[in-house]
Amino acid sequence: MNGFPIVTERLVLRPPLASDLSEIARFLSDYEVVKNLSRVPHPYDLEAGRAWLAAADRGWHDPDQMEDLSAMITLDGNLAGCISLKSLQLNPEIGYWLGRDYWGRGLMSEAAGAMVSWFFANTGHDVLAGEAMADNAASLKVLTKAGFKVTGNAVCNSLSRGCGVPAIRTEIRRQDLMN
Repeated sequence: MNGFPIVTERLVLRPPLASDLSEIARFLSDYEVVKNLSRVPHPYDLEAGRAWLAAADRGWHDPDQMEDLSAMITLDGNLAGCISLKSLQLNPEIGYWLGRDYWGRGLMSEAAGAMVSWFFANTGHDVLAGEAMADNAASLKVLTKAGFKVTGNAVCNSLSRGCGVPAIRTEIRRQDLMN
């Protein structure tokens, strides 16, 4: 796929590998990580990880038809998290997570900026959306630092919390990057 892996100052964003399974499961078994995600159950187990990796792999083999594009975030060769572009065939949205060991270092802001640049350079879409749960100020900070602007409020269904959670909708437009 064009432009992958994405290399930033500190990170490499690359396709998921089967060998990532144990680290993915370790990070996503942490409720403090998954409570801020919409589509990840808690508890998270190896079987859920295998299913996710299989789906992610299919997308990489048929990029023109892929619905979601997920890239693993690595720091010094170690898996740190994941960043995804969801609903690529309809209304694309960015999503992401970092293992708690990697919080507070600006890594997700670096990854998000790189993924936004890749998105607009490699797709014909003019808008990329993002959503942060209202109680997750760090995620909203990542989005705004990457250039996203708040567009309104929403309710995000959270598998791990088992309910709808207030969220803040954002978006970035191709033209925003040119101004």
